[in-house]
Amino acid sequence: TYKSTLSTVKMRILKPEIDAIKEKIGEDQMKLQAETMKLYSKAGVNPLGGCLPLILQMPLLFAMFYFFPAVFELRGESFLWAEDLSTYDSLIHWETSIPVLGTHLSLFTILMTISTLIYTRIQNEVSGATGQMKYIGYIMPVIFLGVLNSYASGLTYYYLLLNLITFAQQAILKRSIDENKLHAQIAENKQKGGKT
Repeated sequence: TYKSTLSTVKMRILKPEIDAIKEKIGEDQMKLQAETMKLYSKAGVNPLGGCLPLILQMPLLFAMFYFFPAVFELRGESFLWAEDLSTYDSLIHWETSIPVLGTHLSLFTILMTISTLIYTRIQNEVSGATGQMKYIGYIMPVIFLGVLNSYASGLTYYYLLLNLITFAQQAILKRSIDENKLHAQIAENKQKGGKT
């Protein structure tokens, strides 16, 4: 998480220079990409540095989709308002089936979606996302609302807790990363001609 956050902050620091390159080059995507990669290389920034932690987490996150509904120990176990952690918790239910949502709304899923939307907003501020990229991140939590509404409440509770822990991590990391020092390090790397 530290490496991912550090990479995001570095990318935000370089954003004004990347915007200047875009303005200078215009519509030539090949040249734009080459100049952008040259800037990253000189500055010692890996644009994929924030992706590796996500890739390492993906198998575990997908495994949870199968674990929570199938684990025997959760069947019939209640927690807070959820009567059975191996199936969905039904906060509100209705007769007619609505596409994607079904006939109920799960409170853990709603809370997880809200926390994910808040996390997306925080990430947009950290990364300095603008334009369409700023809004694309909000689509996935809404899709998850429909997809996870009928999954095990243990799974959506797990994702809710994961988001809350991530908020705490981000608050700690925000205090530990000195952006001025990082900016100076990037400038020094560019003067040296790049850092691997």
